[in-house]
Amino acid sequence: MATTPPSSPVAFDAYSGGRQPLYATLARTLKHDIETDRYPVGSTLPTEGELALRYSVSRHTVRQALRELKDEGIISSRPGVGTRVRARPQSLRFFSGINSVSELLQFVDATEMHVQSQREIVADEAWAAQLHCLPGQVWTEANIVRTFVDSPTPMSYLQVYLRPEFAEVLHGIKVLRKPIYTLVEARYGIRIVEVQQEITAANLDEPMARALHAKEGQAALRITRYYLDRAGQLVQVGLGHYPSGTYTQSSRFRAHAADDDE
Repeated sequence: MATTPPSSPVAFDAYSGGRQPLYATLARTLKHDIETDRYPVGSTLPTEGELALRYSVSRHTVRQALRELKDEGIISSRPGVGTRVRARPQSLRFFSGINSVSELLQFVDATEMHVQSQREIVADEAWAAQLHCLPGQVWTEANIVRTFVDSPTPMSYLQVYLRPEFAEVLHGIKVLRKPIYTLVEARYGIRIVEVQQEITAANLDEPMARALHAKEGQAALRITRYYLDRAGQLVQVGLGHYPSGTYTQSSRFRAHAADDDE
């Protein structure tokens, strides 16, 4: 089994993850190192102590980062053998359920949004039902492709709908690294206090499939988010389409506490 040769400490930006905790930033760095063959598939990672020295972090941080990679199936550990690289991150992207604004911000930190087009639409009855608005209401639609920061491969197709009075926040913008609703908050002095989320099955239409390098009609996970202000008014709607075969929502439940008797 191949082992990774020792090397000198590497530069590691503890703040590169933005709002992410340090272990998550290290996990992203390790994924990048695996993806670029610093740690090839089939090789054995350095020990926790060696990784701590190499990246100038604590062993506890290393342990948490490795646990994240294990949960995603990228690495595996066996006593007496070490930690082995099982797969490249780009071939095994997992989408974890987002259940809070803080988790949404962490997700956005790891991705970037590429604005493809914008237009103004008038909601017919079908769109009014989707957007939770009255027929005839005008919205600004932005079509966006989301990618991971460390990979140009498209991960999802996002349609964002803004009330016209807020649409100026997207004027001239081609790439976004912040949630759009935070731009609206900063520019117009409003506050988003609630995000409602719906998850349904869908199929990719032709423009989505082309942008995602997928097949037209391919099954997809559609995640719709509604952003409401203090008055309960709808400010923004986001429809994200995640093609099948690329993402998995993974959950783990304990039937008993770790120290319970069987």
